[in-house]
Amino acid sequence: MRRGMSVTALKDFMLEQGPSKNTNLMEWDKIWSINKSVVDPIAPRYTCIGKAMAATLTIENVPDQVFGRSAVLHNKNESLGHKVIFYGRNLLIEHDDAKTIKEGDKVTLMQWGNCNISKVSVDADTGKISLVGKIDEEDKVFKGTAKLTWLVNDPDSLIEIDVMEYDHLITKPKIEPDDDPAELFNKNSVKKEVCYAEGACRQMQKGCFF
Repeated sequence: MRRGMSVTALKDFMLEQGPSKNTNLMEWDKIWSINKSVVDPIAPRYTCIGKAMAATLTIENVPDQVFGRSAVLHNKNESLGHKVIFYGRNLLIEHDDAKTIKEGDKVTLMQWGNCNISKVSVDADTGKISLVGKIDEEDKVFKGTAKLTWLVNDPDSLIEIDVMEYDHLITKPKIEPDDDPAELFNKNSVKKEVCYAEGACRQMQKGCFF
């Protein structure tokens, strides 16, 4: 469950196998596919950005003052409720996304609009990337653009969270009859990353599944 497995998906997977006394060795793909079909329609969407190497994006044509707009927690399931997305001049984006962007590119800032990048610079000492661009909310042509998640770089609109990633306990997709399970255990299955998250995450309750 810490990896996002739902009890419903686990039951559905077991029932789909049917009754049998035979040993059945399978890969993980099927059970995670079933789990996605259960989780995806009901999981609220939140954004977080890795803190250590977060890139900055300065939007030249918006005011310094941070402002908010209401948005649904799930585009295909409005019953999950709403959150406030904060917008502003200074944004954070993922380092891996920033690495793919060149001067002159048009990118799409999710939940906002297209942005034309005019400058890209890399700090020689830290490797952190800084970008400058202008937002164009009238441009509705999103085909072929890089889709970027982002957060406004404002202390009052962000919180820091620890994101725990739980990898598979077995390093091989499918255990064969002659494999020694002791040799397949993943001894480093837990990773932690400190991230910035949108302030809406404060409404999440301790112990909730999503």
